[in-house]
Amino acid sequence: MKYFMIGFVLLLTACASPSTTHVIGQTRPAISPEQVQVYLQDPAEYEPIAMITATSDASFSLSNEAKMNAVIQRLKEAAAKVGANGVLLRRTGERQDDSVNIGTGIGRSTGNFGFGLSIGKSFGLTDKTAEAVAIYVPPVNP
Repeated sequence: MKYFMIGFVLLLTACASPSTTHVIGQTRPAISPEQVQVYLQDPAEYEPIAMITATSDASFSLSNEAKMNAVIQRLKEAAAKVGANGVLLRRTGERQDDSVNIGTGIGRSTGNFGFGLSIGKSFGLTDKTAEAVAIYVPPVNP
């Protein structure tokens, strides 16, 4: 049973879709994600390759900064797969994710009488999200 539960958790994690890519232009050979630059404004010249969305879902990041770093990394990885050397950020945001429930309880019974007390707390989790365009920026000639 223990191995079934471990496998089930791994399957759920694997099914999470942290990024999606929709090709809208000419793809190029894949490159390393470290070669992908992030742009907040349109460069002077570029070719759009794909629309990309990413989330921090299943990244195990806790702080808002770490979650956004995970999103940016996923955007860069998706862009690199289609040969884009740039990611043009269009929008960032948050979405509500699953909740975490934590609780404890005590109980006592004597004879035909039982008593129980439970205390719990539920925490709503949020994921960071981003939408971007994977782009190819031609090298600048000196």
